[in-house]
Amino acid sequence: MKIVVCVRPGADGEIGPFDAAALECALRVPGAEAELLSMAPPKGAEVLLRLTRLGAKHAYLLSDPVFAGSDTLATSYVLSLALKRLKPDLVLCGRKTLEGDTGQVGAELAERCGYSLAAEVLEILGEDGGGVRVRTRENDEKRVTYPALLCMERVAALRFPGIFSKPGDVTVWNAADLGADVARCGSIGSPTRVLYARENARDRRKCRFISPAELDGVIRTALKKKRAAPAVERAGELPGIYCVGERARAAAGAVSGCVQVLEPEPAAALAEKIRERKPTAVFFDTAPESRELAARLAVLLETGLCADCTALEVQEGELLMVRPAFAGDKIAGIVCRTRPALATLRTEDTTAGELIFTLGMGAKPYRERLTRLAERYGAELGATRAAVDDGWMPYPAQIGLTGRSVAPAVYVAFGVSGAVHHIAGMKSAGTVIAVNRDKSAPIFDYADYGIAADLETL
Repeated sequence: MKIVVCVRPGADGEIGPFDAAALECALRVPGAEAELLSMAPPKGAEVLLRLTRLGAKHAYLLSDPVFAGSDTLATSYVLSLALKRLKPDLVLCGRKTLEGDTGQVGAELAERCGYSLAAEVLEILGEDGGGVRVRTRENDEKRVTYPALLCMERVAALRFPGIFSKPGDVTVWNAADLGADVARCGSIGSPTRVLYARENARDRRKCRFISPAELDGVIRTALKKKRAAPAVERAGELPGIYCVGERARAAAGAVSGCVQVLEPEPAAALAEKIRERKPTAVFFDTAPESRELAARLAVLLETGLCADCTALEVQEGELLMVRPAFAGDKIAGIVCRTRPALATLRTEDTTAGELIFTLGMGAKPYRERLTRLAERYGAELGATRAAVDDGWMPYPAQIGLTGRSVAPAVYVAFGVSGAVHHIAGMKSAGTVIAVNRDKSAPIFDYADYGIAADLETL
């Protein structure tokens, strides 16, 4: 079996934990021939050479100035040209790279290459007569037929190379080598543009610091408050706004008072309907199946896709899609120069409870104590992505951009730093209480009440 692992080195020459897990999973498959594929500047060859010492026999670097500035659509186009030449049985890629958190490229590659697709894969269980069996993050076992693409989760730590390990070979391909249409590459071929990137100020609250002894009273008082139904703030009025399924309708109302709903169906059939109706934009919720459908449509329609939008804006009659960027340090306003613009919109989990206790990495030593505290209050337990990736909190508990979005009456964050990715999943909570010993932690900027103390004092 031939496996190609797609990796993307960061600015410091390292690969992200999800790419590393994808490579390690490939190397663990008995009898498999693993190769590396990356699109990066020329210095990426050094990273790939180092990674071949782990067991990959060959690496391919796609590098050309015309590739610079590629969004996910342009990136998937270039990578697909290489994969069509390499003809692997299996392609592995991480859920996200170091510098991006959209999770779009995998599904777009599957659509461009005609591969079977499995997302949120934890483990490759073995070959199964023309396919491979995998275990997904929901602990479901699934069979995927060859050729297939697997989007891997962070579950395997990358091995260290042995002292005497020999490096493999690195082949560099440019646009001409791939036969690429330069009009579809780089910034020229990228439908989406970042219009601005700035601090996230829209969701900030005025934090009042209290003592640990006051926590109980604040929680019980906040639970008694009557909450008005959240109103969608109209940012403008754009024509031709559609959403796929009902869950995205409310969020889409920010840019249109008349949102038309399309029923989910296979990508090819839905693409035909969209071509006929010529909408300005089509929105999706962020369920896994919706994210995959949106990515496939972006390829079929050759249009831009903005993933995990937390807000919609209208400026001078143009749609702006807002999402966290730069590893969550900023929020970005993104425009799409093609029509229709596609976007997945964060929607709230309506099954969440009225009181949620969320544990971040700072809460790890106190997990048992906080679990008992949650049981005493009848609170649902949530988790940050870091806590889930570290393996001590379950995936269904994850709240944030790559987890659930919730809007409880009371949200208590224990040991949570307050990255923009997490704020996106809890910003609609009625009352937010943050407990963190670091008084300068960003989470306090988004909390109504703060306790700057060690969790052991609770």
